[in-house]
Formats: sequence, C-alpha cells, structure tokens
Amino acid sequence: MKKDKIFAFSTLMLISLATVIAMAMTHNHNYWYLLEAVAIVSALFFYLPGALIAAVIAVIAGLVLLPAPPDYVTYIRLLLISGLIGWFVGREQNSRKQLERLLMVDRLTGLHNYSYFIDRLEEERRRADRFGSKLSLAMIDIDHFKPFNDKYGHRLGNEFLIKLAKVLSKQVRTVDIVCRYGGEEFAVILPNTGKKAQDVAERMRMAVAATDFPVNKDGKVERKTISIGVATYPTDAEDDLQLIDRADEALYIAKESGRNLVIVYQSQGKDDNVSLTK
Repeated sequence: MKKDKIFAFSTLMLISLATVIAMAMTHNHNYWYLLEAVAIVSALFFYLPGALIAAVIAVIAGLVLLPAPPDYVTYIRLLLISGLIGWFVGREQNSRKQLERLLMVDRLTGLHNYSYFIDRLEEERRRADRFGSKLSLAMIDIDHFKPFNDKYGHRLGNEFLIKLAKVLSKQVRTVDIVCRYGGEEFAVILPNTGKKAQDVAERMRMAVAATDFPVNKDGKVERKTISIGVATYPTDAEDDLQLIDRADEALYIAKESGRNLVIVYQSQGKDDNVSLTK
C-alpha cells in the first residue's frame, strides 16, 4: 500500500513537471487548469501535505511562466480549496483509522482482540511462507479462573485480567503480538520463532506465577497460574487455522496434566502421530 502511494504521488508530480515544461515552452494559459486539477487530486489522495506541494508548484509556475498570469485571487482560491480538501480528507482518514484501531482492541485489557488476532495470524503465516521462516503460537488459559471470579466478583476478576495482560506483554518481544482470545484465554503470536517459543512460554508462565494480584483493600493478595499450549508452523500445522487447533490441543493436555504447565505440540512424521512434551 505504501509503495502504491509513493508511485501515485510520483506520477502526479511528474504530471506537474511535464505540465510546467509545456507551459514554459508554449506559455499556454490552459495548462494552468491542469495544474489546478493535479492540486485537487493530490489533496484527495495525499491530504494537506500533497495539496500544498501541488498548489505551490501551480502558483509558482503561473507567476513565472505565464505572460498573463491569473490574478492573486485565483492563487489564493487554489491554495484555500486544495488546502481545505486536504485537511478535511486527512482528518476523516485519521478518524477512520482510529475507529478501525478501536474495533481491533479489547476494551478491558487494551490488548488486540480476536478479530485482529485472526487477521494478523494469517498475515504472519503468509510472511513465514514468503521468507521460509517459522511461526509459533502460544495459547494461554488462566487456571481455575471461574472460582476466582465467584469468590471475589467480576470487578476484581476484570482487574486481574488487566494486570495479567500487562505481565504477559512484558515477557515478549516488540514484534510478538499478545491478544485476548476470549474470556480468560489469551494468545501470543511469535513471528520467526521455532524451538525458542517454549522458552518464551515458560517465561510467561513463571512471571504470572510470581505475580501478586491484590484481592481486597486490606492488602490481601493471591497468586494465580496459567497453562500454555505451543505449536509451530509449518512443523506442526499446514495453515494458520490448524496452528490454532494444534496449540489448543497442547493447551488441553496442559490443563489435564495438572495445570501451570507449558506443553509443546510436536508432529512426528507423515502419519501425523503426536508427541506432546513438557
């Protein structure tokens, strides 16, 4: 998308340059209208900066190259119109981006939500295919979260989720993506990560287990644990959706094996036998 915008802007500037050259050779007043059109188009697609650049080119060309240049009102009109269009379109674009960002963020924890997770996992899988790299996924479930909610109430349960999100985010790289998968489940996308995904998951598990979570005003705290299932693409899965299933299978084993564990899914050969290792 960025390359497309650079190409489009370069094209518009080349059109402006060609028009200026033609204006210099012919002194034809009609070329001014083409420069006006370029300024308006630049405003629509490149907002205020593009509008001002194109409009300034048009004004300078009109003043210098035309034997009978338009009056100053025409120049002011062009600058105002293109500038206002660029400002308005840019503001609308920023509002749209802000709305899209909000739609992709879990309002409670501030992490990315399920919709973002699905889109980003597919994007990272494609990137892994393109560069021949590995992509790991860690699925996380809070151990015995329902009894905690029942005992302390949903408000403290929500505060726990908020703090847990911060703890998880501190244990990963900036390129990793921590998401709230739903309820008390979280997911962490680990681009360009293979065997080291287990180390990352273990680091998250240990950090959570060592964290004090306040549960009342008297300073009482509780410690909670998490179970994690890890799978890697393309070693364990053929696509991003199967990667979720594999990590879920490993998570299920972690919960059934006593919880507070990291279980790694490992495929063994073409018959898809499975080895689940701690």
